[in-house]
Amino acid sequence: MLTLKNITKDYVNGDVVTSALKDISFNVKEGEIVAIMGPSGSGKSTLMHIIGLLDKATNGTYTLDKIETSAMEENKLAQLRNQKIGFVFQSFNLLPRISALENVELPLAYNATTPKERKKIARRILASVGLSHRFNHFPNQLSGGEKQRVAIARALVNDPAIILADEPTGNLDSKSGKQVMEILQKLNNEGKTVILVTHEEYTSKHADRIVKLLDGKVVMDEQVEERIDASKEDALRK
Repeated sequence: MLTLKNITKDYVNGDVVTSALKDISFNVKEGEIVAIMGPSGSGKSTLMHIIGLLDKATNGTYTLDKIETSAMEENKLAQLRNQKIGFVFQSFNLLPRISALENVELPLAYNATTPKERKKIARRILASVGLSHRFNHFPNQLSGGEKQRVAIARALVNDPAIILADEPTGNLDSKSGKQVMEILQKLNNEGKTVILVTHEEYTSKHADRIVKLLDGKVVMDEQVEERIDASKEDALRK
């Protein structure tokens, strides 16, 4: 599904060059769930931005679904991002003055979908994450777990190939975290490729594979021997 080869990312401030990523290479297969881990400053957020086509590498190549992205123009990257990647953020990133349903509809505004069809799709996706009773609620009327489920629904509305989840359980209690991981694993079992960016060891063990970063380098890339099934847990261990 995606291949990163010899990826580096440098930030230049005057004469000072800071290397955030150093010669990163790995693949993610279609239908795999991979956790990217690392302490603060390890480069995992920078890597997430590159995988999500929100930033470009300084050197190296990034191929997404057989499309080489390194030389693409910004408008083409934005189009590819909207088609292929659904984002789930720790801080939810919901617009506060519109309803849950309207938040989920937003990504569809960038394609040719009619308003009626947008609403129909958004209702179906929200119902699939257990929020059919929250269509018209505003974000401040939702719990943290409900907000994250709205964010997941918004990520799914364009039927992306990849779900990129940044600390998806970081702001949630253990019960809500378990519900979110259960949804992400269900999507993965249905064929979605899922990439988790997390600092939580226990959350990472819900993945098939863990890639660990330290000081901008991959220091571990290993299969999870016994993937935890969120549907069989009472709550996430925090």
